[in-house]
Amino acid sequence: MFYSKPLLTKKVTNYKVSFSAFQSGMNSEIDEGILPYKYAKSCYNYCIENGALKDGIGFESVKFPKSLDDLETEREILLEKNEQPKALWVYKYFDAKKNVSDYRLMFYITSGKIKWFQIITPYIYTFGMAGVLYSEGVPNAVNYRLNGVDYMIFSSATDGMWKYTAYKTAQRIENGPSIVSMCLHYERLFAIVENGERNRLSFSANLDPTNWNESLDEGGFIDMQDERGPLNCVVSFNDYVYVFRDFGVARVSAYGDQSSFSVSQLFVSSSKIYGKSVCVCGDQILFLARDGLHTFNGSTTSKLTLGIESLLKNVLNENCTALYHNGKYYLACKLNFNDDEKVGCENYSDGYVNNALIEYNLNTGEVSVSRGIDICSMVVVDNGYFCKVLACFNGEYRFKIGQMTRDGKLFGEPLKKCWVSPKSNLSYPTKMKRVKEVLVKTKSDCKVKIETEKGYKIYNVVGSNKTQRLKTNVYGEQIEISFISQTTDTTEISCPQITIGVTA
Repeated sequence: MFYSKPLLTKKVTNYKVSFSAFQSGMNSEIDEGILPYKYAKSCYNYCIENGALKDGIGFESVKFPKSLDDLETEREILLEKNEQPKALWVYKYFDAKKNVSDYRLMFYITSGKIKWFQIITPYIYTFGMAGVLYSEGVPNAVNYRLNGVDYMIFSSATDGMWKYTAYKTAQRIENGPSIVSMCLHYERLFAIVENGERNRLSFSANLDPTNWNESLDEGGFIDMQDERGPLNCVVSFNDYVYVFRDFGVARVSAYGDQSSFSVSQLFVSSSKIYGKSVCVCGDQILFLARDGLHTFNGSTTSKLTLGIESLLKNVLNENCTALYHNGKYYLACKLNFNDDEKVGCENYSDGYVNNALIEYNLNTGEVSVSRGIDICSMVVVDNGYFCKVLACFNGEYRFKIGQMTRDGKLFGEPLKKCWVSPKSNLSYPTKMKRVKEVLVKTKSDCKVKIETEKGYKIYNVVGSNKTQRLKTNVYGEQIEISFISQTTDTTEISCPQITIGVTA
């Protein structure tokens, strides 16, 4: 007599994993084996908004209105052939002829000239500052008013100082120092002077930033010779002058008569501070050091935890640049993404200077990273009628001045966008898993990549207004999922969910 024997099979339990609407952003600091799925281990060129992945920062050719009567009609700045802008400034001045405040975009080009463009005008051409030539290095600039006239002062570490005002020829300041960084404070101009050791802070006469005669009732200087290193950046903040050095911050009390000036050394850093990253952001100053981003309130310094500090490891950022706008700190710098991908400027055969733009929201703490953009200078144009963030670039786009957009494109070319989950065992170590299906809603075409230790599969998703179901069949113990987009259409990816079968 024979008895039937049932076939024993392994029990499979299904689990659904959602991505918490992408709201937790990126964290490259925590080991991906224990990093929750609500975080991305890598995320670039996306903006997380209202629980969806949307287009991040991009740039297009800068355009300005032709008149105040027609702000909607804009025209593009026409740069001369082979002009390479390397630095941008805004010159604000009172135009007595028009009886209004006016604005010019000033920019330095690699031939050594300084040129300008009227921000609101029917003309599309640029103009040069006659007689001014900076043959070595990018100059510094500051906008100031003297005896009712608005000036721009330009100075570099090698080619001296000039003052410029609208409708007149620029004038050389014969005894002006060679300047590394400068700021206006209580009607004096304070400047870090290139004297070899770069340990001198000079200041002009009171009420006259063009007078650098050294005497008790005119200009003077303060030498700082200690272990904190060379002076790199000087700013005016909260009634004091602050000097950022390689490894520290000094505060200069500078009221009225110079005999009452005093210096306090406030902060000693164990990591090198990058002077070009220093930026006054409302009631605080932000700056980048080799170990990450720091905030300074005028007396104490604390390191910010952004979750991307590992991307700065073993990276030099002497050529970074920063600005503050609308509650956000923007830092163009170099990051090491620790992957084999090449995005935008990273494909250049002759290399790149910077490859990323970090946007840090001071109010919410949110961080987004744009990758593949090689920025060399940034400035904000805000004339009361419109506000734009402008930038100039190294590499392929070195002949352009761009204005910031939110379309994820670099002069019409879409940047590759990627959101990558941690490769995780989902709290089921040693258990074999099968990714059965993926639910996703995407308005534009994208790719969904599922990777395990056994390999990967990529699924092409056509844009739709409906949630789509992808039937997948990917096995492995460690699972990683990516959402990749590079389309000219508007990107919006939301509501992702995966179903995973775990074998008992």
